[in-house]
Amino acid sequence: MRRLLIRLYPAAWRSRYGDEFEALLEERPLGPFDVADVLLAAIDAHASLRGLGAASHRQRSFTMSLRLGGSAAILGGALILAGFAGSSRDGSDSPFPAGALILAGTAALLIALIGLSSFQARRHPRLIWTAFAIPAIGTVVSCVGLVAMAIVGDRPLVAGLSPWYIWIIGLIATVVGSAAFAVATYHTHALSRPAAGLLAGGSGLLLAVLVVGMSGLSGMAATDALAQALTFAGLLAFSAGWIALGWAAVRLDRPAAATA
Repeated sequence: MRRLLIRLYPAAWRSRYGDEFEALLEERPLGPFDVADVLLAAIDAHASLRGLGAASHRQRSFTMSLRLGGSAAILGGALILAGFAGSSRDGSDSPFPAGALILAGTAALLIALIGLSSFQARRHPRLIWTAFAIPAIGTVVSCVGLVAMAIVGDRPLVAGLSPWYIWIIGLIATVVGSAAFAVATYHTHALSRPAAGLLAGGSGLLLAVLVVGMSGLSGMAATDALAQALTFAGLLAFSAGWIALGWAAVRLDRPAAATA
C-alpha cells in the first residue's frame, strides 16, 4: 500500500522526496486517517505543483486531527441519542426526521473513527482498520435502508429483507465497529479508559438488544418493557461513551499514545 500511495504523487515530487517519504511511511502502521491525509496531499500536489520547491511540509508529515475526531464523536453521540429518543416518541412509520438524525450521527461517528484512529493505529493497526471498515460499510447500508423506507415502505428490497431490516443491519455494523474501537482505545491508553469501557459496555448491550429484536424473540409485555429498558440503558451508555471519548480527545494537546 505504501508504494501505491507514493505513486499517486507527481513524478517530479517523487524523484526528490520519494525515498524520504517512503521511509516516513515505514516508521509506523498506517491508520485510516493517515491514508486519507496522504491521498488529499497527493491531490494537492497535482493541483498546485509548479516546481520541485512547491512540496509543502504537510505533504511530508502526518496531521493528527484529534480535535476533528473528538468534535465528530461528541456530535455523533448526541445525534444518535436524539434520533432514537425522537423515534420512541414518534408513533408514525416515517423514518424522518428521527431516522435522519440517526443516519447523520452514524456518519459523524465514522468521521470520529477516522480522526481518532491515527495515533492508535501504531499499536493495534488491524483492530483499528476493522473498527473503521465495519461502520463504513454500515453507514452505506444504513443510508440505503433509510432511503428505501421512504420510497418503498415495508416491501422486501434485497434477499427478502425489508428496508427496516437493512437499516438495522447497518446500525449493528456501526455498533460492532464502535465496540472494536473501544477495545483498542482501552488497550492503548490513548484516551480515557473509563470512557472506552463505557462505550464497550454500551455497545455490547445495544448489540444484544438489536440482535434479539431482529430475531423477534420479544413477545410478552413484560419482555417488551425489559427490552425497552435495556435498549435505553445501552443507547445511553453508547452515546455517553462516544461523547466522553470526544471530549477527552478535544482536550488533548498531543496523542497520549506517543509515550506508550
